Amino acid sequence: MEKFGGDAAQFAALIVQRMQDLGAQATYDPDEFRILLPDGHIYLGNIFREVADLPADEREERIARFLDAVQDMDEPDSWPQVRPALRPIMRPSTFGQHIPDEDMRVITRPALPFLHELVAVDLPNSRAIVSTATLDRWGVTADDVFAAAHENLTAMVGSRGIKQSGILRFVDNGDGYCTSWPLIPGWLAGTGDGEHRPIAFLPDVDTLLITPDTGDLGPFFELVERQYRDAVRPISPQGYTIDDHGAVIPLDQSPHHRHLPFVQRARCGLAVTEYDAQSTALNDDLDDDLAFDHHEDLDPAFIGSVMFAQDDSGPFTLTIWGEGVEYLLPEADRIVFCRTDENNEMETLFAAPFATVAEITGLTPIPGMTPRRYEVRHWPDPNTLTQLQSAAITR
Repeated sequence: MEKFGGDAAQFAALIVQRMQDLGAQATYDPDEFRILLPDGHIYLGNIFREVADLPADEREERIARFLDAVQDMDEPDSWPQVRPALRPIMRPSTFGQHIPDEDMRVITRPALPFLHELVAVDLPNSRAIVSTATLDRWGVTADDVFAAAHENLTAMVGSRGIKQSGILRFVDNGDGYCTSWPLIPGWLAGTGDGEHRPIAFLPDVDTLLITPDTGDLGPFFELVERQYRDAVRPISPQGYTIDDHGAVIPLDQSPHHRHLPFVQRARCGLAVTEYDAQSTALNDDLDDDLAFDHHEDLDPAFIGSVMFAQDDSGPFTLTIWGEGVEYLLPEADRIVFCRTDENNEMETLFAAPFATVAEITGLTPIPGMTPRRYEVRHWPDPNTLTQLQSAAITR
């Protein structure tokens, strides 16, 4: 058998070749680590992890079973048949956004900042993601699908959580959907020792870690960050806890948290990663069609970046608004205003909080764009610039 040396791209190339040898019209989508077929797509993350460390003969046998399952994959056509197989799954907000065909786009809804909830059809040997076209075939709404998925998952794992002290670690075998458990109302609130608020981490699609909010969690955050960075299909480096009503919230939004540098670093890291992924997709749109997929009426503009920075107040994100440039401006903690001086060199004027800039300038999000971006076509007039400068961050 050909070797792929643990490299995801080489493994994908191997699978594409095998599928083409079987007569399938298969191509590789590196952004989502999946195989594209004329009537759908197949994600490779699970099978890649399964075979990476197997001996050659066992690896060959497992890939053969995988290819057989793909050939036999047949999603139920009727709503009564498919309803019991639906499961909610958590993914980064940019997941699947670059698919140009509206019918093939997966249905999503916001779950947490930079994270969306999707729905999977749990098939015997594989998993399919529910798309807009699937809804039309079943004759139901997205709300129907999400409700059924939640009902099924709750029936599987309950809503009372797991009463156990210490650190809890769950690794999905493909059937457990453990990273979806915090989506069940009350589940995370009921998990842990009952004395300390639980903190949940979802570094990748197959791993759920829960620790009580006690002791030094710095090493724990560092571990999660490494796992998130190394993951083939990452979810988030952030920690998630519960508010006073038991609802799941990012740790940075909890008034009770005590790990600010680590919490803010994780929040900023997720924002930078997701905006980078979105920037790549938007720039690819411009390169291919001189227009943005799903935003055809939006005139081309510079795709602003989100950058990680740090000062005495801790980690934060920033983006740049430069004079004479039209932007699709991302949302960051701070906006740095820049202009070209008489020597044709870029100079920084000041930085201001994003929320304040949005209020003064009237920035509004572009409809339907996730993560949020704002259409900026003009440099602020002198009066507005004076107001912005009066709100500048001075430290």
